Amino acid sequence: MASVAILMASNGQLADSWSLQPKILLAIASTVTNILLHLALSEGARIAWWRCAMKEKTTIADLHRHWSFGNSLWAAITSGRHFNLLALACILVALNPVNGPLLQRASRTSVKQFPQSPVVELPIAQSLPWGYTGFQSGREMTPALLTSALAQTLNAFNLQNAINISSTGCAGECATRVKGAGFSVSCSTSTTPYSLTESTDQIGNGVLAFNSVISWDTEEPGTIELGAQVKDTKACIGDALIHNCTLQASVVGYPGLINGNQSTIELAPGSTIFIDTVYNATDISVYDVEGPTTLGGLAKALMDTYNSQAYISFGGFEGYEIDTFGATCNRYVVLSSSASFSDCSTSFTDPMNDMLKAVRDLMFRTAIAAANSSDTQQVMATETSTILVYESQYLFLGLAVLCSAAGCLATFLIVFRWWSVGRTVSMSPIETAKAFGPPQLRNSDSNAQINVLLKEVGDRPIRYGAIASGADYHLEMKKPEVVRVPLSEKRFSG
Repeated sequence: MASVAILMASNGQLADSWSLQPKILLAIASTVTNILLHLALSEGARIAWWRCAMKEKTTIADLHRHWSFGNSLWAAITSGRHFNLLALACILVALNPVNGPLLQRASRTSVKQFPQSPVVELPIAQSLPWGYTGFQSGREMTPALLTSALAQTLNAFNLQNAINISSTGCAGECATRVKGAGFSVSCSTSTTPYSLTESTDQIGNGVLAFNSVISWDTEEPGTIELGAQVKDTKACIGDALIHNCTLQASVVGYPGLINGNQSTIELAPGSTIFIDTVYNATDISVYDVEGPTTLGGLAKALMDTYNSQAYISFGGFEGYEIDTFGATCNRYVVLSSSASFSDCSTSFTDPMNDMLKAVRDLMFRTAIAAANSSDTQQVMATETSTILVYESQYLFLGLAVLCSAAGCLATFLIVFRWWSVGRTVSMSPIETAKAFGPPQLRNSDSNAQINVLLKEVGDRPIRYGAIASGADYHLEMKKPEVVRVPLSEKRFSG
């Protein structure tokens, strides 16, 4: 009962809330159970012996077996056809200590996630300051240089460093949604046919097999265009896949994940730009006229990273040729099975998802880096703390309880009807000797308890030994008085 109570009380509780581990308490409970059960078996064995002695047709061998079953596991195991309830109780009580290992396995610790709802503070700009990302140059006002602030953010982005933030009020991991400068997105997908044949008509006419392009201009300074075209099959004749996405500067809700222990934040793993909540578009056209640019520098950084092309063309005797521009196409190429690349089976995987992910990640980092004291916002979060709790394994508890219950039940059955003995009994040699009526105890109360019996006969001398007469030896109880034996009853050897 104590073991059941311990495991039920500790299940799901914090490990730090228990000064003594449940395993220690279970060890104490199982030890006490085993001690008490052995004491109960000893008491039951005494009662079973005396009840056997009181029955009719009981033999001396029956009494001996009852005594041996209660004192020897080996005697109980080898009882054979004399196997009885006392032998069964002895075996079950001897096996009862197995409940200790079972109870030790019934309690273990496990790591759980504990949710809370704190209010956290996050520094993030909802719109980028004018001229924050770069500078324009030339008649066409194209982005030429990055600001030092964006250069540092771009370096951290390229290295995928953690995004450090000041203390937020989150102790563990906090999932939240925070407003910041970002993009709304609109994408379309189409195809365009291509043909690569081994014909003199195709010599020099290359097919655009891969194209990743990011563009921005001053006519729409709040918009960044993304495009991708890929030959995504090995076929020499087919349709190339085309993606076009327009990103509009907006205030969006980012799903973020805060690590309070390390004071860092990241975009929620597995999230994409398509699940960001768009609140409103940001109008920055009036600012990007000349010189500093708000989004032009960010677009410049992305252009330098992703703009790339690859052409496949038939070269006549030399087979097919591949011309590449920029490094991005090499990240997505699926090489031809031919070691010489002389066929047209070279293909490419689609880069658009990675491009969208990069634009979103860089913009998120930039919004945090651009934040000042007035950009700090308070948001609700769901905090998940990792805690250590106790977990009860009721299967092992059930096996341990079953083991103990079997021993208890068998012991109870041999103790049952103890009242039929009529008095408290023991296996004292004095009390058992009195039951067989030796001369030294004949004048005492035949139904006296051992303490009363000892008061009556405890000072009487007694001796057990052997008396030799000739070559024969007769075992008898020696008496303190002289025993005279008639000459006719003496026996002589030879």
